[in-house]
Amino acid sequence: RLEGEGISCTVVDLRTTSPLDRETVLETAAETGRVVVVDEAHPRCSVATDIAALIAQEAFDSLEAPVRMVTAPHAPVPFSPALEDLYIPSADRIAEAVREVHGHGRR
Repeated sequence: RLEGEGISCTVVDLRTTSPLDRETVLETAAETGRVVVVDEAHPRCSVATDIAALIAQEAFDSLEAPVRMVTAPHAPVPFSPALEDLYIPSADRIAEAVREVHGHGRR
């Protein structure tokens, strides 16, 4: 879908978070200049916030746009399966975040 809009993405699928592959995360952030971090956890005290903080601290000068996080809402997980689907980051929410960082600063 994004490729059809002329947006190319690099996906870093971290296999472990401890130890975190800092080198790959920072190299990719520096190469692309734009980062969207996706995590099914809450937006506070999560792997997403750790990665966003790492990039902000170590690769800030390489960024062309603010780091964007796509996470579950800061709310309890719903019991209903229909609501669970809305709770977890979806392809549409991820694509929208990618469009936002891709378009940041471009006119």
